[in-house]
Amino acid sequence: MNTVLRVLVVVILVLSGLALALAVGLFGRRELLIGRTHVLETQLIKIAKTIEQADPADPVRPSLTPRDIAKIESKELDNPERSAFWDGYQYKLETPNLPVIDLDNEAKKLQLRQYYRIGADGKKVIDPLSNKPATSGPGTMQELLDTVLTRATAQNATLNKTRVELAKVRTELDDTIKDLNEVKRNARTDKKTIEDKQKEIDSLKDEKANLERKIKGLEEEKISLNAEIAEGKNEITKQKEEIADLGKKLKDMDKELQKRIGQSGPIRDGGPLVSAKSFEGKVSPGDKGKIVAADDKFKFVVAELSDAFITEILGANRDGALPQLELMVRRPGLKSASGEFVTRIKLRQILRQQNLVVADVLSDWQQVPAAKDDVVFF
Repeated sequence: MNTVLRVLVVVILVLSGLALALAVGLFGRRELLIGRTHVLETQLIKIAKTIEQADPADPVRPSLTPRDIAKIESKELDNPERSAFWDGYQYKLETPNLPVIDLDNEAKKLQLRQYYRIGADGKKVIDPLSNKPATSGPGTMQELLDTVLTRATAQNATLNKTRVELAKVRTELDDTIKDLNEVKRNARTDKKTIEDKQKEIDSLKDEKANLERKIKGLEEEKISLNAEIAEGKNEITKQKEEIADLGKKLKDMDKELQKRIGQSGPIRDGGPLVSAKSFEGKVSPGDKGKIVAADDKFKFVVAELSDAFITEILGANRDGALPQLELMVRRPGLKSASGEFVTRIKLRQILRQQNLVVADVLSDWQQVPAAKDDVVFF
């Protein structure tokens, strides 16, 4: 009996040692499992905060301008062909700042630690199929994990849709850039053509200005020639008067000869010519009116002239021809390098009853652009 007891004591001591060693090993594993579970729980809460709680709602379709894809021609189109890109575009993919899954609260943390499903009586619910405690369903850790997995799957699908839409947008953007590059290339060509035409226009303007200067010189030469002609006509008139006197003397002599020799012969006579008078020297100096409208782009002004000045240049009956007279324009109070002087103008056309004349601005004299209420003077 003593031997049996001794054997049992030894066996119990050995088993106790083994149990102690097993307990020490299990305690270390227990700490490992607790630490791993805590880390997994913490990281799951963080990951959940990066997952959207629900899909974005369909937004109101904004009014966007479709791209004009019609061929560029030299005519206007009221309704050009347009791209249908925006018709199938998924606007809801642009919805920002959607609510995320929030597990960082006491209730959700407790549910994450609830492996078994607990019934209303506070006891574990038995799964009727396995006849074991249920580990899924409301209130369990599995419910939260399934929710996170479902939303992660949906968000991944949304990400893939976004990638597809980005590829479409890239294609549309590439087509738009190609169209824009083509338009810019054509615009450069058109701009070069416009610049060449502008140079040609400028050259024609210079040629026109030279011709106008030549015309002015010819007009001055014409005036000089007219003066010479008038002087010549006066001389001719004097000579005709002298011839008339000589004719009279010849007639007297002819009569005397007729008496003496009984013969007669005709003597021819000439009439006097009317001479033309030059316009220059008839205009008195002083203010003659004011500017009522001006166009600096086309270099002309409309001036309202005084009755006295109109009478001076057209005559008392205002039926004379308008001379291409040059007048000056000043602006009272103007502070510039030339004082109050603005420019010179040349009369072009007149409205006799309103005392209004249209005049060209002489660019060579212009100091500043002419403006309304500037004073016209001679």
